[in-house]
Amino acid sequence: MSKALVWDLPVRLFHWLLVICIFAQWLTVEILEDATDIHFYIGYFTLGLIIFRLIWGVVGTTYSRFTSFIAGPKSIFAYLKSLTTKEHVTTVGHNSVGGLMLPAVLLLVGLQAVSGLFITDDIINEGPYYASASETLKSYMMWLHNNIFDVLLGLIAVHLLAIFYYQFALKHDLISPMFTGKKVVKPSEAISSSRLLLAVIIVVLVAIFVYWLVVINPPVVEVDYYY
Repeated sequence: MSKALVWDLPVRLFHWLLVICIFAQWLTVEILEDATDIHFYIGYFTLGLIIFRLIWGVVGTTYSRFTSFIAGPKSIFAYLKSLTTKEHVTTVGHNSVGGLMLPAVLLLVGLQAVSGLFITDDIINEGPYYASASETLKSYMMWLHNNIFDVLLGLIAVHLLAIFYYQFALKHDLISPMFTGKKVVKPSEAISSSRLLLAVIIVVLVAIFVYWLVVINPPVVEVDYYY
């Protein structure tokens, strides 16, 4: 066996861009002042990332597809049991337990991004659908936006602990392949390419959709002025 391509470039870019976006979202709210407008723009970009990954999880390369790593309870429990024995077997792509992390992250970050379309900072910036939403919907979306991030932080902590456990206890490097895309596998297990042309087409279509969603589609709310 030798090192060969397993994680395509779109998956790796998605991973690290999402890391940057989550950190930037925290930074623009908790640390930086007067950066709420940037927070909103990063949110729109993050929404595009999530939509891209959902599509790529269906039409992307072998190990990026949801069908390659989403498993049933029996497989999950068997893998958890193997972690404490010498029978632990490494997997080429996501294992059945690690495969739960991606859908969870996509769900939480996706809800965070969508809820951001309906909220305001109570100063000057607001999501494109805030003005047209009902008070009940606004309140619900604000609650989601304020609370989901805490759950997401907990999930990130679990993810980091798992990486360190694999790195130091199981001697299984998960970090380097997410930079290089390569792992030590059989030639038959490697992917032939990153399918970049398809990825670029999807990126363009997603960008057009997000622009339509955020700029073109939001209804114009008429404001009545009384003198």
